[in-house]
Formats: sequence, C-alpha cells, structure tokens
Amino acid sequence: MSLKSQPLHYRYFDVSFPQEKIVQITLTRTEKLNCINLTTSLEIQKIWQLFDEDESLWVGIITGAGRAFCTGADLEEWNRMNQAGVINDMSAPGLAGLPRRAGKKPIIAAVNGMCMGGGFEMVANCDLVVASSSAVFALPEVKRGIVPVAGCLPRLTRTLGLQRTMDLVLTGRSVSAQTLCDWGLVNQVVGSSADVASVAVQLAQDICQNSPDAVIVGRTGVRSSWEAGSVEDTVTGLAEKWYPRLVGSPNFAEGIRAFAEKRPTSWIDSKL
Repeated sequence: MSLKSQPLHYRYFDVSFPQEKIVQITLTRTEKLNCINLTTSLEIQKIWQLFDEDESLWVGIITGAGRAFCTGADLEEWNRMNQAGVINDMSAPGLAGLPRRAGKKPIIAAVNGMCMGGGFEMVANCDLVVASSSAVFALPEVKRGIVPVAGCLPRLTRTLGLQRTMDLVLTGRSVSAQTLCDWGLVNQVVGSSADVASVAVQLAQDICQNSPDAVIVGRTGVRSSWEAGSVEDTVTGLAEKWYPRLVGSPNFAEGIRAFAEKRPTSWIDSKL
C-alpha cells in the first residue's frame, strides 16, 4: 500500500514528502507542547508501518512544530485513565510507534525544541538525531513518580553509558543538545530550530544516494550489534540471513557494475 495515498493531515500531526523518497511526520499539537495521546500514538504507529511496507519510501523523519519536539505522553489523559482504573499499555512499539520500534528503514529525529519524557524515549531509538542548539532534553518522570520504562533505559545505557544515563534518570534534570552530542546521542547540532528539519532532509537525501538494500541490511547489522549480547551472534545472523538476500538483489549487482563501468549508479526500490 502506498503511504502517499493516505491522509496527510491528522488532528495532531501532518504527513509530508519533502523529497521523492522521504516521508516526514510533524507533530502539531503546539498548545500542549506536542504531547501525544493514545489515538495519535496509534495513528503515527500506523504511518511507520506503512512506511516500512512502501517500497518507494526509503527514509523517515519526525519533527515538531512550535517550541517543542515532543513532551511525551498526554498526562492529563493518563490521569483520567488512572481514575478509571485503566493501566497504560507499555508494549512494543510504544509511544508514536518509536521507543521499541524494530522496523526496516531508518528514521531521523529532527529535534526542534523541548524533548522530554516519552519524546526522549522516541529519540533514543531513532537511527539518527539532528537537534537545534536550543533544544533541551530531559527524563523528568522521577519528579512525577513515574519511570521511563517504554524502552529508553537500556538503549540510553548502551549509547551514553551507565553514569550518564543514571544522571538523567535519577535527577530528571535537563541537558542541552550540545551535551548529548558530546555524549554520543545527537549526530549534529543545528544553529536554528527553523533549520533543523531541512538539515534532516539533507541527511535523508544523502542516505537516498545509496543502495536502499544496503541501507536496510547495514542498519540491521548496526542495530543488532547494539541490542545483542553477543557480537558473533550478530555477525552470524547477518552473514547467514541478510547477506544472501543482499547479494541476490538487483541493487547489489548494479553497484558493482556501475563501479566497473565508471558511471553513476541507478538504484531501484528495495524488495527486501
């Protein structure tokens, strides 16, 4: 199913296609600092599912409008659920389909402003992160008697290390985009929040210059090594499951042929 045939405007987010092979979700609940309620979360999750299924789309981007990227789940909705005796579901893939997403294709977080709680959990599992220099990040759950259990704790520990993650989780303090760039979570800090989405689009275009099959398999290898306890298990899985599929794809032959013929590559949409 083509994602481009789906609605582009939802109550609290928009879907756009800034370039031919790129899909972008922009959170638009600016009056609530782009917090995400359950309905919106399920709607965005469906977009990512269709993104993985749509062969014409290679890279995804998520960003926010206004002062915030995302300040997490809608706690007013949580309060109503608590009063009704309903426990919030923390099963995969989590808020907006991101904190525990496995997926097939890369997603870039373009963090334009405040990124807190569940918003931080979303970013922790994105494949690349571009952030405005004015963006601030925090896991303030501890201040409200909550723990961010939707996926970010082990992932941030892998990415940032034990003590830095403990700092964020146990104090709930805010840190800058530059700090998280120094710590290894943010790939690039952008001077203006107005430019952060366009920088993410350029990064996505750079990815789209390459074989979509190689992008999928390379991403799988990196993420598998990030999540697995054994390096050798990851290597074996790539070699036995993914490499034969890569070699059998037309893009594999095209890349080598174009090199031998000294011409630009001409990729086709991935069938993996």
